[in-house]
Amino acid sequence: MFTALFLFDLTFWLYLAAVVLYIGYVAVGRTGLQLVAEGPRQLSTSDWSVPVGQLATMITAVGLFVNTAALAMRAHERYLLTGTFAPWSNQYEAMAFVAWSIIAGYLLLEFKYGIKAIGAFVVSIGFIAMGAASLLPYRYQTAEPLVPALNSYWIYIHVSVTLTSYAAFAMAGGLGVMYLLKERAERKGLQSSVTATFPNLETIDELGYKSITIGFPLLAFGIILGAMWANYAWGGYWSWDPKETWSLIVWLIYGAYIHARMTRGWGGRRAAIYAIFGLLMVVFCFWGVNFLLSGLHAYA
Repeated sequence: MFTALFLFDLTFWLYLAAVVLYIGYVAVGRTGLQLVAEGPRQLSTSDWSVPVGQLATMITAVGLFVNTAALAMRAHERYLLTGTFAPWSNQYEAMAFVAWSIIAGYLLLEFKYGIKAIGAFVVSIGFIAMGAASLLPYRYQTAEPLVPALNSYWIYIHVSVTLTSYAAFAMAGGLGVMYLLKERAERKGLQSSVTATFPNLETIDELGYKSITIGFPLLAFGIILGAMWANYAWGGYWSWDPKETWSLIVWLIYGAYIHARMTRGWGGRRAAIYAIFGLLMVVFCFWGVNFLLSGLHAYA
């Protein structure tokens, strides 16, 4: 019988395979463009990139299915152990849920826009999230009993909403990296580079902005729900705990980005760099605060 840990491990390998295929999709597209420029006997981009891209999407979808099954099985394990079924009750489970949210968001994006090259950047972040989770000590990977503060219905809504906002910011960060590579290639006139398979700069910039506008209100809602939970659990809405403080900092960072874009027309290279910077702050808030700073969320 499969266990949740086995399915999480399988998810990691499926996401790795998907990343390799998406990178291969970009590389095959690059080769095709270069070979076409060299002579009439060479393959066109579509001869190889289409099946590689289709396989990448299929493996990604299978990985998402297995990830979903792993979270569902972990929820069942938690229900048997604690009576609650939130499969995001420790750092390992939370990272697996973030990976799930990133991959689900990417597949929705690919389904709507049909741009597979983005997978080389966004699916990579989902894979990294699963990989980082697998590096955690074994005690973080198992379904241990919850501390009293976590054994509450608030865990279902506060944590899931907050983690989904992190996934949206992760997608924006991946798109920011993609934008910088595309912009650099165009600035240097590298028409046959791998970036030739990327969408145009305006599309990348707009998709990154949309990702942030999804994550921003979700994080705001998550912070509000967290304050309500804190009052329920600890008798106060706000205590300037490191996790609370850094969540607010991250929200203000993205709020400043949206404000600058709406009032000053921020976009392009500056917006891409800012999205990457914001993602690094999210990583610190999500990962660094839990392990480097002590506070009420030290168990998270």
